[in-house]
Amino acid sequence: MTKFALVALATMAFATVAHAADSFPVTITTALGDAVIPAKPKRVVTWGWSAQDVVLDLGMVPVGMPFFRYGGGDDGVLPWTAEAIARLGVDMPVVLPDSAEPPIEAIAALQPDVIIAPYSGLTQEEFDLLSNIAPVVGYPETPWFASWQQVVELTGKALGLSAEAEALEQQTQAFMQAEADKYPAIQGTVFANVINRNDGSVAVRMEEDPRVRLLVDLGMQAAPMTPGGLMVSTGTSYTLSYETFDQIAADMLVTFFDNQQSADDFFDLSYIKLAPLVQKHAVAAIVGEDVIMAVGGAITPLSLRWAFADFIKTVGETAAVAKAD
Repeated sequence: MTKFALVALATMAFATVAHAADSFPVTITTALGDAVIPAKPKRVVTWGWSAQDVVLDLGMVPVGMPFFRYGGGDDGVLPWTAEAIARLGVDMPVVLPDSAEPPIEAIAALQPDVIIAPYSGLTQEEFDLLSNIAPVVGYPETPWFASWQQVVELTGKALGLSAEAEALEQQTQAFMQAEADKYPAIQGTVFANVINRNDGSVAVRMEEDPRVRLLVDLGMQAAPMTPGGLMVSTGTSYTLSYETFDQIAADMLVTFFDNQQSADDFFDLSYIKLAPLVQKHAVAAIVGEDVIMAVGGAITPLSLRWAFADFIKTVGETAAVAKAD
């Protein structure tokens, strides 16, 4: 199956959904305040990660979307997003300035009906300022911490397309499960999601992290916290020194690297290369900024169709190695 084979399936599924049209005004309650959307939006600006893809998947085109420095290339547009826009045959939306803070003036100039930012780090001040421009759909509970399902659901509600959003979520879950079923070894396999911090330690994400839940929802098990690890403030990951890396209690590791040189350098470190899981080759190393964003960062149905089949193939084959005698 090609990376975009499910696009046609999604379109057909949407056509068969018995729609009960969403009524407006719609009120969406988020951690920073309510977004009261008076009428079905026509001009949509997205901020943070992920929302621009869901808007596109639901058949609309945002008038503005953020610049993605990581994985987005020189133009700041993620490859699966660019391909989706090209398939629609429409002009590229305005890519907002590359900034950690929302560019208030640039967003205001686009005259949006709604600003969708459920996976973002908006502060209360930023939320309040943007709310003077248009209703703002912020994050559900915690900054930079929303599942792809929450992004789909909140975006669908904001656009008056809740039924289409539900269908998109169901299709995406069915697609991932079908791909995962090709690799039965993943069922019950205990894994640790590991990121090199390049400071003598690694970060290990825990089950509460949406990127870990991606595999847990498919039948894998997140490894318990390793003794000696230091919990980070979010409570969803901990740091672990290279010296205790070999004590991670897992069947396999899932690791992420910007490029192959970074991966090679990490696995050449003395404490790392002698770790039992590394010696056994029970490591699924995911390499490349765009792939990392697709399955370990700005996860969306669109990004999953672009990268998940290859990702789960690597994970599944590694799980088989991990379980081999």
